[in-house]
Amino acid sequence: MAENRLFDVAVSPHVGSSQTTKRIMWDVVIALVPALIAALWFFGPGVLILVGASVGAAVLTEWLCLKFMKRPVNFAFDGSAVVTGILLAYNVPSGVPWWLPVLGSAFAIAVAKQAFGGLGHNIVNPALLGRAFLMASFPVLMTAGWVAPMQWKDGDRIDVQACGVPTAELSQSGELDALTGATPLNALKQTFGWDEDVERSEEVRTMLYSFSNLKNLFMGRTGGCIGETSAIMLLLGAAYLVFRGVLELRLPLCYLGSVALFGWLFGGQGWFDGNPLFHVLAGGVILGGFFMVTDLVTTPVTKKGRVIFGIGAGLLTMVIRRWGGYPEGCSYSILLMNLATPLIDRYTRPLGFGEVKKNG
Repeated sequence: MAENRLFDVAVSPHVGSSQTTKRIMWDVVIALVPALIAALWFFGPGVLILVGASVGAAVLTEWLCLKFMKRPVNFAFDGSAVVTGILLAYNVPSGVPWWLPVLGSAFAIAVAKQAFGGLGHNIVNPALLGRAFLMASFPVLMTAGWVAPMQWKDGDRIDVQACGVPTAELSQSGELDALTGATPLNALKQTFGWDEDVERSEEVRTMLYSFSNLKNLFMGRTGGCIGETSAIMLLLGAAYLVFRGVLELRLPLCYLGSVALFGWLFGGQGWFDGNPLFHVLAGGVILGGFFMVTDLVTTPVTKKGRVIFGIGAGLLTMVIRRWGGYPEGCSYSILLMNLATPLIDRYTRPLGFGEVKKNG
C-alpha cells in the first residue's frame, strides 16, 4: 500500500526573507537620525518641533485615510508614514512655521499615497510631491525661511546668508553686497547672470569652490533645508542601510556619479569648468541620492532600469540647476523620473527563463 503523504501548497514565491516592510521602514528611520542630530546642532532645537509636527501629521493622516477607506489601521504604524514625515520635514528650511510641514505631510499621505491605494501603489515619492506642493503654494516661506548655521545660539536671524557667511564677507571690498542668496546653490545661480562682471562672478565661484567651503558643505555648516546640509551624517546613515542590507548602491552611485559628471560638464559659467564635488555636496543631492532616489516603490525594478533612472535624474538635476528658474533641481528631477518608471521597466524587462528574443 502506498504511503499517505501530506503536502503544504502555497502561492509562489516560496523563497523566504527576514526583510519586511516594517523592518525596512524603521531601519530608514534609524538611518535618518544622524542628519537630525546635525540639524539640531546647526539650526537649534526648533527643528524638533518641525520634524515632530511633520511626523505626527503624516501618521494621523494615514490613520484617518485608512479608517475612512475601512482598511486595517495598523498599516498606519508600519513606519512608512514616519519616513514620509521625516523626509518632508528634512526638505523645508529651518525657519518656517510649524504648520507648513504639517500641511505638506498631510498632502503627501492623503494625495500622493493613499489616493493611489496606499503603500506600494503610489506613482511618485510622497515626500517629494508634498515638497512640490509646498513650493507651489508657499514659495516665499519655502525660499525665505533660511537660518544661518549656529545663529540660533545668539537668538538672531540672518536675512542675507550665503554659504555659511554673511554676503558682505564674500568680498573684502564689499562689492558683493548685492548677492543675497541663502544657500550655496543660490549664490552660484546668481553668478550666472553676471555676464557683464566676469571678475566678480569668478571671485564668488572661487569662494564657493574653495576647500573651506567644501568642508562646510561636507560637515553641514551651511545654509539649506533641515536634513540636507550635513553630507557626513547622511553618509553615516547610508552606511547603516548598506550594513542592514536595505540599500542597494546601484541607483545612488549612478545618480551621484551623473550629478558629478554633468556638474563638471556644464555646472559652471561655461563648459567643463564646473566643480563636481561642489554640486554633489550642495543642496539635496546626498539626501535625495540615498533616501529618495532609492525609494522601492517609485523606482525601476530592473538593473538596467535603475541605471537609466539614476543617470536621468542626475542629468535633470543639473539641467534645472543650470538653466531652470530654481537653483536646486534634486526633488523635481526625481519626481519626473518617477513618472517615467513604468516605461523604463517595460523596455528594460529581462527575458524570462527559456524565452527567446524576437527579431524585428
